[in-house]
Amino acid sequence: SKAHPAALVKEKYGISNWELFKACFSREWLLMKRNSFVYVFKTAQITIMSLITMTVFLRTTMHHKTVEDGQKYYGVLFFSLINVMFNGMAELAMTVLRLPIFYKQRDFLFYPAWAYALPVWVLRVPLSFVESAIWTILTYYTVGYAPAASRFFLQWLAFFCIHQMALGLFRFLGAAGRTMVVANNGGIF
Repeated sequence: SKAHPAALVKEKYGISNWELFKACFSREWLLMKRNSFVYVFKTAQITIMSLITMTVFLRTTMHHKTVEDGQKYYGVLFFSLINVMFNGMAELAMTVLRLPIFYKQRDFLFYPAWAYALPVWVLRVPLSFVESAIWTILTYYTVGYAPAASRFFLQWLAFFCIHQMALGLFRFLGAAGRTMVVANNGGIF
């Protein structure tokens, strides 16, 4: 044929995977800066809730000999897990609001789906790290858990993983629900 070889499209997307990631990462960073109030508010909220937990369950040495003593530990753990998990519910609303743009750009073959999901996850890792650190640092020793540092870091890791799971869960519920009413009903249960 007489056509120039550079004139023919040979890939599905016009740029490399790395360039796709960088473009979506910079866009997600911009959206995160625009919604910074939400992230600051959620961090302040988890700080205030950890201070409340710290004062409600204030026991520098908790006994662990009876079932009633164990119930106190279970109460603190359950309250902590629920707070850390539902701190990610703001992700649901932001996901639902971004869906029309996502579907439009996906249908026009601007970006693949992974190019949206990966930057969101990468940018939420430091947020999860900080929020789980705030909760663990403020509540672990004042509640009276085991004084070993290894258990402190294991609880920090557990809360980090729970927060990451919650962010992913609420993003999934927002994408599956597609409307605020359906997504919120799914998020409540």
